[in-house]
Amino acid sequence: MIANKEYCPYCNADLQGEMIPQESQKAYGARHFTRKIGITSIDIDRITKWRCPDCKMEWEGN
Repeated sequence: MIANKEYCPYCNADLQGEMIPQESQKAYGARHFTRKIGITSIDIDRITKWRCPDCKMEWEGN
């Protein structure tokens, strides 16, 4: 399982969220939630950008 250790590319804030309950970690494929905010487009049904909850800056999603 992945640790989800990520940082904001603008303010370097830690984007790793709270621990996922152990019984649910397998379903998520991770140990922690993320603090990143996913932004979707009206035209595309997927996340196209991410937003930092601390500095509010946005960057392109994958």
